[in-house]
Amino acid sequence: MTLISSDIAKPMVPPLLGAGEELPFSVINPDGKAKCLLLCEHASNVIPKKLNNLGLSKDDTQSHIAWDIGAAYVTKLLSDILDAPTLLANYSRLVVDANRPLDHPTAIITNSEGMPIPGNMAIAQEDRDLRISEIYAPYHEKIRDLIGRFTGNHIIPVIVSIHSFAPVFYKQVRPWDIGVLWVQDPRIPLPVINFFEKRGFTVGDNEPYDARIFRGTVINHYADAHGLPNALIEICHDLIDTEEKGQEWAVMLGECFKTILQDETVYSRYDGLQAAHDTEREYRYFDELIEKAKRGE
Repeated sequence: MTLISSDIAKPMVPPLLGAGEELPFSVINPDGKAKCLLLCEHASNVIPKKLNNLGLSKDDTQSHIAWDIGAAYVTKLLSDILDAPTLLANYSRLVVDANRPLDHPTAIITNSEGMPIPGNMAIAQEDRDLRISEIYAPYHEKIRDLIGRFTGNHIIPVIVSIHSFAPVFYKQVRPWDIGVLWVQDPRIPLPVINFFEKRGFTVGDNEPYDARIFRGTVINHYADAHGLPNALIEICHDLIDTEEKGQEWAVMLGECFKTILQDETVYSRYDGLQAAHDTEREYRYFDELIEKAKRGE
């Protein structure tokens, strides 16, 4: 056999995901009847075996830096309550963050909440490409596929992403029980905010993160940018870190969203003015957020 120069210059890079490892995503209830797609980008703390736990301890990978504690369980229960198709990412955000654009500095993070991530430092381009092609890209392709199933049937779906947040971020004590992130379309966010405020919860309107500044989320890319009704829900993870507590919150979210989804007027594209966006401010956003948190603000 004759070898050409490219065969010699580019040795085969072993695949990232070995036999028996998780697929990059899980689809739950794909034939659900609700005109709503549930997403959970930070559902898992799994790290491919090849990456040797990214140099972290087991305790590190069980903490919030690796995943959104309780979010997957709540999302799965909510899928059943609403009869909604649901997509969950099956690998830790520390491997590659499905909820970031790939050119964002936190897509493959080297330091999370003061914790160095050894396996992400000086990462080779080939290794970065493997994480993208085997984990990040399939998840995003599946989002497009699931939204396409709705729109192919002339349905404008509601898109909801479920997350959780740590109650303390550096020195900042976060007072919220639940946060609702949104940019400009109020049809889903405001009813959710009103629902939980009426029940006595402390609700963050674009807290603990501001979606009007940070536009790099999956929700923004696939819903806001196309006028689809949407909201990103953030729940304090101390409130959903057991199955019992997760069930309570899934039931409340189910009650909230059942009412919202009964309103046929939400199944249309948002036709208001597009909010202005400062890209430079977006890319400074997390650095500024961290500095404020370190001061306890």
